[in-house]
Amino acid sequence: MVQHGGDGWVVEENKSTVPGAPSQTCFVSSFSWCRKKQVLDLEEEGLWPELLDSGKIEICVSDWWGARHDSGCMYRLLVQLLDANQTVLDKFSAMPDPIQQWNNNACLQVTHVFSNIKMGVRFVSFEHWGQDTQFWAGHYGARVTNSSVIVRVRLS
Repeated sequence: MVQHGGDGWVVEENKSTVPGAPSQTCFVSSFSWCRKKQVLDLEEEGLWPELLDSGKIEICVSDWWGARHDSGCMYRLLVQLLDANQTVLDKFSAMPDPIQQWNNNACLQVTHVFSNIKMGVRFVSFEHWGQDTQFWAGHYGARVTNSSVIVRVRLS
């Protein structure tokens, strides 16, 4: 699901290198809030109900976001763990302080690990938002890249 605020999302080259990113491109937001949301079906991704309900997994989420040197930006992240009926079982949200204008192409990472996961998790909803702080036409807002959802099995 994509919502295009202002002049919408576009894809551009990163302004600075994102460590470990397989691609050095990013989604760039505009002068009004732009939103992207993806819901991952964990069973469709190859995980089985017994493993998901075992109490032995962690779900690790990560997102990189940044700004252009000449324009500040705002960013939000909302990740929800959902059951088979899409009921929210747990959630994580972040709305870091905005990056200010004249920022040397700042690039930051937001991470969270869900542990002690409740039985019944079947979906992960991953949603991020971006907007610029100058309200300029075009694409001067938050630059989002290298988003990930990783399921880890704890051995102990």
